[in-house]
Amino acid sequence: MFKRSDESLISKALDGDERAWQQLVSRYQSVLYYYSLRLMGDPDDARDLLQDVLMVLCRNLAQFRGDSSFKTWLFGIANYRAMDMLRKRKPVTDIDDIPEAVDLDTQSHEQQLSQAQTERLVKQHLTKLPPEQRLVVELRFYQQFTFDEIAVQLAVSSNTVKSRFYAALDKLKTQLEVHDVRQSANF
Repeated sequence: MFKRSDESLISKALDGDERAWQQLVSRYQSVLYYYSLRLMGDPDDARDLLQDVLMVLCRNLAQFRGDSSFKTWLFGIANYRAMDMLRKRKPVTDIDDIPEAVDLDTQSHEQQLSQAQTERLVKQHLTKLPPEQRLVVELRFYQQFTFDEIAVQLAVSSNTVKSRFYAALDKLKTQLEVHDVRQSANF
């Protein structure tokens, strides 16, 4: 069975084809949810963000012009809505409940624990970054967008995206080094 292009599904959905709309939503619903979960840090907030993004998509699908890929455009909507939600709420940090994907066959138990602790620590420090920097790191590392694609989504220049990205990495590096020094001092 062949996979319909986003453009074909969009065209059919705009013509009232409910099945095309459902295929389009199901194609991106899961990736948007996990993206929202990593950004928001709370399953309820992630579901709220996903629902909000899908509502905006439903109302504005006809505005998609094809200047970028549909995925880039859709994540642009998600980014805008996430930033809005993050600005309106007080910071709450409890990201430990997010499940980690670990390949159990190739790593020793100690390696798995070390990797899980490192990932948890990085996620904790990510939540302490300003929302604009956290968003860029999320899009670059987890969603694997290019700097240019992120710039389109955020409606800023590529240089601004790079600046935010490298500033975030510097902050993370500093925070992780301080944490490592503190950990070492406890032994």
